[in-house]
Amino acid sequence: MKNSEPPATGPAPNVGILLLSHGPLAEALKETVGVLEPEHGEALGALSLAWDEAPESASERLQKAIANADRGRGVVLLTDMFGGTPSNLALAFLQKGRIEIVTGVNLPMVMKARALAREGKEPSEMARTLVEKGRRAIVAAGELMETEKRPA
Repeated sequence: MKNSEPPATGPAPNVGILLLSHGPLAEALKETVGVLEPEHGEALGALSLAWDEAPESASERLQKAIANADRGRGVVLLTDMFGGTPSNLALAFLQKGRIEIVTGVNLPMVMKARALAREGKEPSEMARTLVEKGRRAIVAAGELMETEKRPA
Protein backbone atom coordinates (compact mmCIF):
# COMPACT_ATOMS: atom_id res chain seq x y z
CA MET A 1 0.00 0.00 0.00
CA LYS A 2 1.40 3.34 -1.09
CA ASN A 3 1.41 6.41 1.14
CA SER A 4 -0.51 9.17 -0.68
CA GLU A 5 0.80 11.98 1.52
CA PRO A 6 3.63 14.12 0.15
CA PRO A 7 6.90 13.92 2.07
CA ALA A 8 7.37 16.45 4.83
CA THR A 9 9.46 19.44 3.79
CA GLY A 10 10.04 20.90 7.24
CA PRO A 11 7.95 22.36 10.02
CA ALA A 12 4.52 23.72 9.19
CA PRO A 13 4.26 27.51 9.10
CA ASN A 14 3.02 29.25 12.21
CA VAL A 15 -0.26 31.10 12.51
CA GLY A 16 0.25 34.79 11.75
CA ILE A 17 -0.33 37.44 14.41
CA LEU A 18 -1.55 40.91 13.55
CA LEU A 19 -1.90 43.76 16.05
CA LEU A 20 -4.60 46.28 15.13
CA SER A 21 -5.31 49.52 16.97
CA HIS A 22 -6.41 53.10 17.06
CA GLY A 23 -3.42 55.42 16.76
CA PRO A 24 0.12 54.12 17.39
CA LEU A 25 -0.67 51.42 19.97
CA ALA A 26 -0.18 48.43 17.62
CA GLU A 27 3.22 49.66 16.44
CA ALA A 28 4.28 50.44 20.02
CA LEU A 29 3.33 46.93 21.20
CA LYS A 30 5.23 45.39 18.30
CA GLU A 31 8.32 47.46 19.09
CA THR A 32 8.12 46.62 22.80
CA VAL A 33 7.86 42.88 22.17
CA GLY A 34 10.82 43.10 19.81
CA VAL A 35 12.91 44.62 22.60
CA LEU A 36 11.72 42.16 25.27
CA GLU A 37 12.06 39.06 23.07
CA PRO A 38 14.63 39.84 20.36
CA GLU A 39 15.66 36.19 20.12
CA HIS A 40 12.36 35.19 18.56
CA GLY A 41 12.28 36.33 14.97
CA GLU A 42 8.69 35.45 14.15
CA ALA A 43 6.97 38.09 12.15
CA LEU A 44 4.54 40.12 14.17
CA GLY A 45 2.34 42.34 12.05
CA ALA A 46 1.05 45.69 13.23
CA LEU A 47 -1.48 48.04 11.72
CA SER A 48 -2.14 51.34 13.46
CA LEU A 49 -5.15 53.19 12.08
CA ALA A 50 -5.03 56.97 11.78
CA TRP A 51 -7.60 58.78 13.90
CA ASP A 52 -9.15 60.43 10.84
CA GLU A 53 -8.76 57.52 8.41
CA ALA A 54 -11.75 56.71 6.22
CA PRO A 55 -13.21 53.25 6.96
CA GLU A 56 -12.84 52.19 3.31
CA SER A 57 -9.14 53.03 3.32
CA ALA A 58 -8.61 51.34 6.70
CA SER A 59 -10.43 48.22 5.51
CA GLU A 60 -8.24 47.98 2.40
CA ARG A 61 -5.09 48.36 4.49
CA LEU A 62 -6.39 45.74 6.92
CA GLN A 63 -7.06 43.29 4.10
CA LYS A 64 -3.47 43.69 2.89
CA ALA A 65 -2.07 43.38 6.42
CA ILE A 66 -4.01 40.14 7.00
CA ALA A 67 -2.73 38.75 3.69
CA ASN A 68 0.84 39.68 4.67
CA ALA A 69 0.48 38.08 8.13
CA ASP A 70 -1.03 34.84 6.81
CA ARG A 71 1.61 32.18 6.31
CA GLY A 72 -0.90 29.57 5.24
CA ARG A 73 -2.39 28.58 8.59
CA GLY A 74 -4.51 31.62 9.34
CA VAL A 75 -4.16 34.77 11.40
CA VAL A 76 -5.06 35.88 14.90
CA LEU A 77 -5.89 39.59 15.07
CA LEU A 78 -5.35 41.28 18.42
CA THR A 79 -7.31 44.53 18.61
CA ASP A 80 -7.35 47.27 21.20
CA MET A 81 -11.02 47.28 22.24
CA PHE A 82 -14.29 45.64 21.33
CA GLY A 83 -16.69 47.99 19.57
CA GLY A 84 -13.99 50.35 18.33
CA THR A 85 -13.27 50.99 14.67
CA PRO A 86 -10.35 48.52 14.45
CA SER A 87 -12.40 45.66 15.91
CA ASN A 88 -15.46 46.55 13.87
CA LEU A 89 -13.42 46.55 10.65
CA ALA A 90 -11.77 43.25 11.62
CA LEU A 91 -15.15 41.54 12.07
CA ALA A 92 -15.64 41.61 8.29
CA PHE A 93 -12.64 39.27 7.96
CA LEU A 94 -13.59 36.81 10.73
CA GLN A 95 -13.46 33.20 9.50
CA LYS A 96 -14.04 30.57 12.16
CA GLY A 97 -10.89 28.53 12.67
CA ARG A 98 -8.90 30.56 10.13
CA ILE A 99 -9.04 34.24 11.08
CA GLU A 100 -9.81 34.84 14.73
CA ILE A 101 -10.13 38.16 16.58
CA VAL A 102 -9.29 38.81 20.23
CA THR A 103 -10.04 42.26 21.65
CA GLY A 104 -8.53 44.08 24.62
CA VAL A 105 -4.91 43.39 23.68
CA ASN A 106 -2.24 43.76 26.33
CA LEU A 107 1.51 43.08 26.34
CA PRO A 108 1.38 39.68 28.10
CA MET A 109 -1.23 38.58 25.54
CA VAL A 110 1.04 39.51 22.62
CA MET A 111 3.97 37.66 24.11
CA LYS A 112 1.80 34.59 24.74
CA ALA A 113 0.47 34.76 21.17
CA ARG A 114 4.00 34.46 19.83
CA ALA A 115 4.70 31.47 22.08
CA LEU A 116 1.47 29.76 21.00
CA ALA A 117 2.31 30.34 17.34
CA ARG A 118 5.76 28.78 17.87
CA GLU A 119 4.03 25.77 19.45
CA GLY A 120 1.96 25.30 16.30
CA LYS A 121 -1.44 26.05 17.85
CA GLU A 122 -4.45 26.66 15.62
CA PRO A 123 -6.11 30.12 15.46
CA SER A 124 -9.20 29.09 17.45
CA GLU A 125 -7.15 27.49 20.22
CA MET A 126 -4.88 30.53 20.32
CA ALA A 127 -7.87 32.85 20.64
CA ARG A 128 -9.32 30.94 23.60
CA THR A 129 -5.96 30.80 25.38
CA LEU A 130 -5.23 34.48 24.75
CA VAL A 131 -8.53 35.59 26.26
CA GLU A 132 -7.65 33.75 29.48
CA LYS A 133 -4.05 35.02 29.45
CA GLY A 134 -5.24 38.59 28.98
CA ARG A 135 -7.66 38.29 31.90
CA ARG A 136 -5.06 36.75 34.21
CA ALA A 137 -2.57 39.51 33.35
CA ILE A 138 -4.85 42.17 34.80
CA VAL A 139 -4.31 42.52 38.53
CA ALA A 140 -4.79 45.10 41.25
CA ALA A 141 -1.28 45.18 42.71
CA GLY A 142 -2.47 46.37 46.11
CA GLU A 143 -4.79 43.37 46.45
CA LEU A 144 -2.14 41.00 45.19
CA MET A 145 0.49 42.25 47.64
CA GLU A 146 -1.85 42.61 50.60
CA THR A 147 -0.90 40.39 53.55
CA GLU A 148 -3.70 41.46 55.88
CA LYS A 149 -7.33 42.21 55.23
CA ARG A 150 -8.09 45.89 55.12
CA PRO A 151 -10.84 47.14 57.41
CA ALA A 152 -14.11 47.75 55.58
